[in-house]
Amino acid sequence: MIQVFLSAFDTLLKIPAEGLRLSMMRFVLLLCFLFPAFAEAQFLSEESLISRLKAGPIPEEIMSKRTVVLHTGSITAKYITVVHEGMVRAGIDAVAYFPIDQVLAGGDPEKAYNKYFNRREISCIVFLQKKSSGYAAYLTLYNGKTDFVDAGQVAWSTTASTLSQLMNDIYRFALSSYQKKNLLINEVPETELPVKTVEGTRSETFTYDLKVDNLAVPKFSDTVATRQLTEIFKSYPLRYQLTENTVPDKDLRSKGFLYVLCVIHARSGIAKELLGYTVSKSESAFVSVTYPSTEMQLKNIPADTEVYKFYVRHIDSGNVYLGTKWDADTSWQQALQNFIKGMKAEMKLD
Repeated sequence: MIQVFLSAFDTLLKIPAEGLRLSMMRFVLLLCFLFPAFAEAQFLSEESLISRLKAGPIPEEIMSKRTVVLHTGSITAKYITVVHEGMVRAGIDAVAYFPIDQVLAGGDPEKAYNKYFNRREISCIVFLQKKSSGYAAYLTLYNGKTDFVDAGQVAWSTTASTLSQLMNDIYRFALSSYQKKNLLINEVPETELPVKTVEGTRSETFTYDLKVDNLAVPKFSDTVATRQLTEIFKSYPLRYQLTENTVPDKDLRSKGFLYVLCVIHARSGIAKELLGYTVSKSESAFVSVTYPSTEMQLKNIPADTEVYKFYVRHIDSGNVYLGTKWDADTSWQQALQNFIKGMKAEMKLD
């Protein structure tokens, strides 16, 4: 693959100046094909958080303070009941259970869950994974920040072929390590707890204020994805400026920005729920508006398929503008084009 990359780059250098811009666009798309992981660099993930952890003992606080369980989405309510019974038996006060991709769906959800965890005085996190070979659990501290765990943070982990065996391992090691101090543990697991991602008013419209106000567009964490972002935004007809993705909202505001471009990345059903759309548990797929070329088309996307959905947030009020149609897509590039083209059509912009 590296050889293909070097060959493509060498060819690019030999192209006459007049054809360079078009060739650069094709080169960027080639890089996207060769290195799809670049597009994920903007988002936290289950694996990226777990990769930060290093082996160590069970945190002592887990036997005396509150814990949240972040689990793989395929672990359903039936299995969570088994998990919670094991937690109660081990003396771990697991006060809430959330699918991890719901928590890590983007900047706004991460901020919302960080506030929620802090409000509920969470001290520990259990990462619970379902794999093809069985189950894995990681017990660690919660850092109180929007990235949830620090790099190099100590965690105790265990794996097992069955969920019952996994919970027995946690029970055995927890009680052999520390005295149980959590005495008032809820016997019923708390799931599907409401956490408000949108702080202000949600509007299924576009904001016409963007005709006069500058839009902050956060860059990606790598140059290839940012290059693609730059190319796509050349079709955006209004004022905008690329900004570093680490700049806090208050600093964007001090620089004169009133609006910021945001994105959700999660399973289709979860993405809709996070943004306040009504979702029925019986729905197995959702219709999305997409623009593969100049004409609008409809696309059926299964509820469990990961999608990207862009929207604009007003920095001061927290109000969000989602667009007039559900336009999520399976790649961030297409989702962004859907949002821009939908806005141009609705606002009659060239």
